Amino acid sequence: MLSFIEYGSGSPVILVHGLLGSKINMAGAARFLADHHHALAVDLRNHGESFHHNSMNYRIMAADIGGFMDDNGLDTASLVGHSMGGKCAMQYALSFPDRVDKLVVVDIAPGEYTDPSWTKYLNAMLAVDASRLKSRKEADAALEKEIPSQIYRQFLLSNLVSDEDGSYRWRPNLAAILAAQHEIAAAVSGPASRIDTLFIRGSASAYVKDEDLQLIENLFPQAQLTTVDECGHLVHIEARDRFNQLLHDFL
Repeated sequence: MLSFIEYGSGSPVILVHGLLGSKINMAGAARFLADHHHALAVDLRNHGESFHHNSMNYRIMAADIGGFMDDNGLDTASLVGHSMGGKCAMQYALSFPDRVDKLVVVDIAPGEYTDPSWTKYLNAMLAVDASRLKSRKEADAALEKEIPSQIYRQFLLSNLVSDEDGSYRWRPNLAAILAAQHEIAAAVSGPASRIDTLFIRGSASAYVKDEDLQLIENLFPQAQLTTVDECGHLVHIEARDRFNQLLHDFL
C-alpha cells in the first residue's frame, strides 16, 4: 500500500509527487484544498515511505494508484500529478477514465523524453555516500557542483534522512529509479480520454513545449493549458500561491 497523508473532507483528490519528490512536497496543496475536498497526498513506489520494488513503469505505477483507491474505498477521485506523478496520473486516466473525475497535470507532457535532465540529479545523489555525511550542509556542498540551483538542491535534500544513531541515508530507492530511467522517460498511451483536464506549466521550464500541445490535444481533447510566469519545473514550490489557487478554481 502507498504511504499517504490526508486532509479535509468532501470530494476526493489524490495528489501525486514527481521524481525524487514525496507526499510532503504536495502537502501544502493538499492542505489548501482541504476546505472543500478530501485531499490525499501519496508516496509512489521507491519514494518517501512507500515500498521499494525493482519494477517501475507507468502502467505499474498507475495500478498502484488504482490499488490505493480500492484500499481507501474510493470509487472515483480527481488526480493531481507533478512531473513523473503527472504521467502516472495521465496513464491512470487513460486506462481507467471512469474512475477519474478531473485531472491536473503539472509541468509534464504525455510523450517520451529522449534526454531527461533529471538523470544528472540521480547520479549526483548516488555519488554522495550518505552514510559518511556529518551534516546536511555537507550534503548540500557535495551536490552543488552538479546542481547549482539552490531550490533544486533543497528539493533533492528532502530525501536525505537521519536515523536514530545520527547517520544519514537516502530514503528513495535510487538504484531502482536509475535502472528504470528509460521507463520513466517513456510516453504514456491509451485511447483518448474526455476527462476535464488542466495542464499547468512553468514559463521557464522546457518540460512542456509548444510542439507537445498536439499530442496533449490528441489524448486529452478536453484539456486546457495554463502557463505560470517566472516559474520553472517545480511549479508547486516556486509559485505555491498561484498554483494552489489554480487547483482550487479548477477542482
